[in-house]
Amino acid sequence: MTKPILIYFAARGRAEFIRLLLAEAGVDYEEHVVGRGTPPSGGRPTDLEALKATGQLPFDAVPVWEEPNGLRLAQSAAIASHIARLHGLRGENAIEEARCDEVLGAVDDVRLELRKVATASAEARRGVRAELASTILPRWLGYLDRLLRKNGDGSGYLVGRGLTMADLALWYLLEMITDNGFGSALTAYPALRAFAERIGNRPAIAKYCRSTRRPPFSPLPT
Repeated sequence: MTKPILIYFAARGRAEFIRLLLAEAGVDYEEHVVGRGTPPSGGRPTDLEALKATGQLPFDAVPVWEEPNGLRLAQSAAIASHIARLHGLRGENAIEEARCDEVLGAVDDVRLELRKVATASAEARRGVRAELASTILPRWLGYLDRLLRKNGDGSGYLVGRGLTMADLALWYLLEMITDNGFGSALTAYPALRAFAERIGNRPAIAKYCRSTRRPPFSPLPT
């Protein structure tokens, strides 16, 4: 192995935040794409069940991150934090690292709320979406807007003086909210809208988002 390898499905999912970090950091890596019934690639299975049988997945799940130095790391949060730390995207001190973790926790909470759309029955889905749009998302976006504006005048980053993993996590969340039809919840938060534009226009992020390497968007059910 000469490059790090990210093992995951051909989907955004839990690996997309990792991919955004890798793009921003300029890391050259390969992907081992997992798919049901697909033939082996690079000398190992791509079928998930066959891959589990090799013992190469610490918890029989993906994503998994491998490095040429022998590191094999599971759990998306651990992988993201490891990559961010290696490339200066975890803040400048322990307090800023804690602030990054605070934002990541909030983003995960909002993602769980969005996930309710997918797990709701077809009959209940309209009500779940309505509550998200009218109550849950505006409340959480208010919290995140307040965090952004507390760091300077709100025209920069969430944590400290430079870009961190917290900014990329929030940007990806705002993209998901907008792409899934909840963009109106952002209307009251011009600082967040401007933030999303700034981060999305960063050269490495914009290049990745335009590239064929990025998996296609899979919308939540309507």
